[in-house]
Amino acid sequence: MALTPYAQSWQRCSSWCHTQASFDALAFLRLWHTWAADAHRPMQLHVVAHTAQPLPADKLLSLGSSHPELFAHAQQLAAQCWGLLPGIHRLRFALNGNAPHLPLSLTLCVGSHADWPEFSEVLRAHATGPCQIPPELEALDAHSVTIIGAGLAGAGTARALAERGWQVTVLDAAASPAAGASGVPVGVVAPHTSHDDSGVSRLSRAGLRLMEQTMRALLTEGVDWGCTGVRERRLPGKTRRGGVPLSWLNEHAHTAKDWTHKAPAPAPEDAYWHPRGAWLRPASLVRALLDHPNIQWQGNAQVDALKPSRSKWQVLQGQTVLAESARVVLAAGPGSAALIATATPDGSAPRIQPLRGQITWGLMADLPANARLPATPVNGNGSFVHNISSADGPAWFTGATYDRLHGDARLLDCDHAENLERLAALEPDTAASLAPLFATVGTDTPLVQGWAGVRCGVHDRLPMTGRVPQTPEGLYMNTAMGSRGLTLGLLCAELLAAQWHGEPLPVEARLAQFLNATRFRSNA
Repeated sequence: MALTPYAQSWQRCSSWCHTQASFDALAFLRLWHTWAADAHRPMQLHVVAHTAQPLPADKLLSLGSSHPELFAHAQQLAAQCWGLLPGIHRLRFALNGNAPHLPLSLTLCVGSHADWPEFSEVLRAHATGPCQIPPELEALDAHSVTIIGAGLAGAGTARALAERGWQVTVLDAAASPAAGASGVPVGVVAPHTSHDDSGVSRLSRAGLRLMEQTMRALLTEGVDWGCTGVRERRLPGKTRRGGVPLSWLNEHAHTAKDWTHKAPAPAPEDAYWHPRGAWLRPASLVRALLDHPNIQWQGNAQVDALKPSRSKWQVLQGQTVLAESARVVLAAGPGSAALIATATPDGSAPRIQPLRGQITWGLMADLPANARLPATPVNGNGSFVHNISSADGPAWFTGATYDRLHGDARLLDCDHAENLERLAALEPDTAASLAPLFATVGTDTPLVQGWAGVRCGVHDRLPMTGRVPQTPEGLYMNTAMGSRGLTLGLLCAELLAAQWHGEPLPVEARLAQFLNATRFRSNA
């Protein structure tokens, strides 16, 4: 196959953009093939394309069959062409079928230009050629970064930057990664839906797509995660302005069902089904993300101050310099605000609220023989997941609580009662089956156990990602995930990395603004 006209040009670049005003599947597959075969290819290839309609998977596979050398690529592309509702979608592909790194991305602008005027700006801003590196990045002497915090947000940021060639140091006060809120034994990943398809809903879909891509690349399905689907209850008072957009029931029904649709009987009338929903062991994903040659992990590192020094930042523990790098990213959960205060002229920092949460869990072996359990994970008022392996045997998990009074990870008997109450609203029959186990709380032989961690958030319940205001260049944050860390943590990391490198964003620019760390004025 002949080389593309710009193949020699891209060999001098670390990151290359290619734009298609109208998506041409064959041209895309040929470009992919050429790039993969070039030993001097750019580290990252970003293709930006517009299509008025979703890409039909069957036609892509048929196209691949006609070009055997492209068939493996066509299979990868077809496998990701689900749920392409109007808007921007980021698809990521491996260099070969089983590589853990995903250096090729396709940013698809789906829909009409009339309805989405921002598409033209995206295509214009990322014309074919080298990605336009922001001046502040070009000015750096070295691409070194220190990330404070080894939860999902910190590990995701570390991985996104390491894959772009950064030398990354990850510091955490704990002895092991995922010691904070990301240490929850199991969590549920599912999209948020709303009748007006709000920004949160759109962000959650982009986050879920990226999470699935990453879990499939780095984890073992059935052990570390499972794409089981998730059933959601729309309980009164729990889902503000819930439901799905009317277009999902009409013109976009075929595509929208990939994300969410009414749960079939015998599910309750208020139940929805998320076919791409999943359960996940977050700590397994954190460890996998940190497993990269460009990432150095250091535990027992109690950071208490940040100090700009010439063209670098120093990360301090007392008078000891723990790390020195061109940039620092704060992903330290509730501790992020205190560190920001050491770097602002007046000691101000965003108001980041600790949110303690407790889950309740027990062993499947202790359940009554006739226990009535849902077939899949459920959520909507907390969540319930079962038959997940633990050190003591298969287990069930339910919760979590929201506690704004306690800023530490203490276990409280009253939270077990609250989790049972939540479960009774979510799955009454399951709660009735588990009630005898909950009755043993506080006895000498309890049959339920607890885990607690401290999340953090801000008043609009969205993450804070980007440049820390009122500080010298080089200090960034990716924190305040609240209860949406499993859905949005990796998306925010990818957004930050794309902004640093002048790459196409993984979401529409207006959605990225919802996450901008400068959207609030700092408060002392």
